[in-house]
Amino acid sequence: MSEVLQRSAFARLQIANLSSGISNGVVMITVPWLVLERTGSPARAGLLAALVSLPGIFVSPVVGGLIDRVGRRAVSALSDLLSCLSVLLFVVGELVTELNYLFIAIFAVLGAVFDPAGYTARKALIPNAAASAGMNVEKANGRHEGFFAVGWMIGPAAGAWCIEFGGPTLAFAATSALFLVAAFAVRSMRIRELRSEHHETAEPFWRALQGGFAILRSDKALLTFTLGLTVMSGLYMPIDTVIWPTHFESLDNAVGLGVVMSAVALGVVIGAFAYGRLAARIRTSVLLRLVVLLSTTALLPMGFLPGTSIFALLALITGLAWGPFNPLWNTVVQKRIDPALQGRIYGLQMSLVYAAPPIGQLLVGWGIEAFGLRATFSLVLGLFALTAATIVSLRSLNDL
Repeated sequence: MSEVLQRSAFARLQIANLSSGISNGVVMITVPWLVLERTGSPARAGLLAALVSLPGIFVSPVVGGLIDRVGRRAVSALSDLLSCLSVLLFVVGELVTELNYLFIAIFAVLGAVFDPAGYTARKALIPNAAASAGMNVEKANGRHEGFFAVGWMIGPAAGAWCIEFGGPTLAFAATSALFLVAAFAVRSMRIRELRSEHHETAEPFWRALQGGFAILRSDKALLTFTLGLTVMSGLYMPIDTVIWPTHFESLDNAVGLGVVMSAVALGVVIGAFAYGRLAARIRTSVLLRLVVLLSTTALLPMGFLPGTSIFALLALITGLAWGPFNPLWNTVVQKRIDPALQGRIYGLQMSLVYAAPPIGQLLVGWGIEAFGLRATFSLVLGLFALTAATIVSLRSLNDL
């Protein structure tokens, strides 16, 4: 195994991480915009956002088991290659005929089948790549999530620019190329992966998954952490997949939407890169509570639907506060779970995270059409504040 290739493993992982982040950021802004442009219906946008979340519920646990048995690199590279092909369907569809809602939904859901696999596999690769580069895991987690957030920062802005000057077809074409880059970058890594000790035995696959559930249930602090993440995700995802696109589409301001989403991502970038220093000075349980409180406080004033500049400033502060969360999440799993079992734990957590948003997205889309954007947004933010207060008060998190 080449020493140079070993040392470059973390850099190659970040090339894939950044490419995937940009791709997902472009898709996240382009698909809702396309639906609203073609149908003019927030309820349909909410329905599609919910449908896109569904594959992750069922795919993530299976992917987690595959990561532990087949290998992290193989799962990540294959998933990005399939994501590339799924996005190309949008390009072909637009060239052949104008896509209607049914085809948009089918292609979007198909792409969502592959995305959780790549994201989860790259998370599981962090300790391997960090060890090859001689980097401590806290710093590696911060940098990994920081680079992914850089992608999310660039992606919405790039997507908005493509919509403005070349239409959705240009956005989808660029996205497919970036997924291809991600696949080749991960496949070229040279690392030593740790797999489940039963990966060459006849242990039934579903029994391995059941073992992952048992591990999560047996760790009360980690289970509480996971359930809190699930509820927060269920409340937040309708905001940036339904509420924000509806607001800015009603203003015919694609650039404004891109600026706001990029501002969130910029804040997350700074917060994620700061995680290593924060983790060295602040207990995990205290840092988690600060993340939840500060991000919620910054999010609440958005209910007044201020101008784009104020909206972007609040989004930046929200991202800054939330930035340390993902590297904190990675570190908690890495320190509490055996390396050969981490893939299935990440997969189970991702499944729960995907399970929460669909109901919220459906209800929010319906609520906007029935009661208006401002009233629906205010209700969602009220529930968000109540959830944040509950999470902060949970004593079981002290064990983190």
